[in-house]
Amino acid sequence: MNDLHLPIDFVIAWVDGSDPEWQKKKMAYAGTDVTDARVERYRDWALLRYWFRGVEAFTPWVNRVWFICDQPVPGWLNTRHPKLCVLAHQDYIPHQYLPTFSSHPIELNMHRIPGLADHFVYFNDDTFLLRPLKQSFFFRNGLPCDRALLNPVPTCDLKKDDPNSRVFTIPLNDAEYLNRDFSFRKCIREHPLKWLNLKYGSGFIRNLLLCVWPRFVGFDEPHLPQAYVKKSFEEAWVEDADILDATSSHRFRSDQDVNQWLIRHRQLAQGAFVPAKPIKKAYYNITSYDDQLLRTISRLKIPMICLNDGGISDDDFERMKTGLAYMFETLLPQKSRFEV
Repeated sequence: MNDLHLPIDFVIAWVDGSDPEWQKKKMAYAGTDVTDARVERYRDWALLRYWFRGVEAFTPWVNRVWFICDQPVPGWLNTRHPKLCVLAHQDYIPHQYLPTFSSHPIELNMHRIPGLADHFVYFNDDTFLLRPLKQSFFFRNGLPCDRALLNPVPTCDLKKDDPNSRVFTIPLNDAEYLNRDFSFRKCIREHPLKWLNLKYGSGFIRNLLLCVWPRFVGFDEPHLPQAYVKKSFEEAWVEDADILDATSSHRFRSDQDVNQWLIRHRQLAQGAFVPAKPIKKAYYNITSYDDQLLRTISRLKIPMICLNDGGISDDDFERMKTGLAYMFETLLPQKSRFEV
């Protein structure tokens, strides 16, 4: 397959948690239910325009950009851009799952987007491109580029200190259903060089040690843009219809859910990927003002970055928000055609 002519779409889901109408709708359905209502889940860092600038500057080859937004779009967004497709939830998510305030139904039903390319990259709205990338960074020979890095799920970290939050067992749920569908040892036998690959660096040694276990113990999750083949979702909705339907039926995140990582794990288990080097030091859980993070963006040593709101204080949030905006404006000063 000639990857240079392979249509690759980008999909990004975004929510403006500060929107009063959205908040009102959310609370009407939440009622007395205990949900993940932490402010950091919906706080706006005002960096979305730099995501679009990065796409135009660093991946001009993208076929289409699907912008999932179930509320009014930002006023600066050029909805007439020929590559931009704006989607509301009802445009692709089955009606029985709506309305939803959980990312899981939004992600697990992406294959239903009308006109979505067979090969696409999913971005959370806290992931950003930092330098030019070729199509081959995401797909080679028609397969996603990925890293089959085993890593036991740290169950001690699943219990949150905040008494108002849930115990999120989603990584354990993902592993449970993957083990239901696949034999770990058979997967290793069928694609040994995709699991024991020197490109993984120290991860190669960890994989070698964990291969003695009879089951999948979990994976290292990069929290970065993820390449998918649409048929992986379609197959999962056949083999794992029970849990995908149950998860999509939850309006808010539940500790009984799985997430889009299960689809990724299925691609790995099937050997339907090309091994790639891990991207190190690209995930930042922001809990305080971080000069090092700002320097990381300016040095451009990594191709992409994830900026996760880790519950930073209001004062540090404002300082960090200003610092990040300055760094991204320095990196991408030119307004993109995605902006009016």
